[in-house]
Amino acid sequence: MRFFITGVLLMLLALPSWPQDERIDSLLNEVFGSEEAMMKMLNPSLSFWCIYGGASADNKTFYAGREIGDGMYSLRGNVYLFHSRGFFVGASGLWYSQLKPAYRTTILSAGISAPLNQKKSLIFRTFYSRYFYNDPEAEAESIFKNNLGAALSVRNQWIGARVSCNLLFGKEFGANFTTGVFSNVPLLRFGDYNSLNLRSEALLLIGSETVEYETQADLGGQQQDSQTAIITDDHYGLLNTQLYLPLCLYIGNLDLELAYVLNFPFSIDKNTELSISSYFSFSVGYMLPLN
Repeated sequence: MRFFITGVLLMLLALPSWPQDERIDSLLNEVFGSEEAMMKMLNPSLSFWCIYGGASADNKTFYAGREIGDGMYSLRGNVYLFHSRGFFVGASGLWYSQLKPAYRTTILSAGISAPLNQKKSLIFRTFYSRYFYNDPEAEAESIFKNNLGAALSVRNQWIGARVSCNLLFGKEFGANFTTGVFSNVPLLRFGDYNSLNLRSEALLLIGSETVEYETQADLGGQQQDSQTAIITDDHYGLLNTQLYLPLCLYIGNLDLELAYVLNFPFSIDKNTELSISSYFSFSVGYMLPLN
């Protein structure tokens, strides 16, 4: 028996679920460029709402480090309503340049973020996301339409670590995990609320990979009587290591980000080598206080 096809991901039909929800987990960190602003959001003595809207573009499209299109780029838009007590609801959309229809998925999300210690350095987040597919074929073939996620992060003024889990369900059930370290280092400050930051992150993505095998079944003891059979097997393990290296410019309530992303993908097939890949990402966002 030998490997016939490798790298077929169990969660490929749920393409937006993993990367998009990982961004939800760290969105509060991205919205506010300083530790002081984050702590203000989690201060129970304050009560206010704000809206955060943004858009981002990637010049290539990857899933767990595997490129899913030849030079395909993607666009994402999102809008979230936050409360200072940690509640949030929002919606996001995904657009891919080489797919028809190009606009693929709308994701509705709701969740809560809460500190677990007095210093507010240990933070727990949980959220639920529901996927709505714009393509009837993708809607019919999708095996995951729901995601229940949870994350735990610890941080000081400029460095932190987090671990998160996504439970995917619909026609089937799946789970994936990420763990990583992140930092938010001010490079330049100007004015009272403006800064240029290096906000880097290193992530390990752990999930399920479905591998297809080719085997020869002996039907009559003769070589000509053998028949090729295809079997599949699921394996859990490390799928990708990602380095996320963004420069973030915070000007008042506006934030701009230019990031360089490196993927180091892995496969269960020891005979298959997945190349290191990279891409650029640009995003813009704006926070609008409501009171």
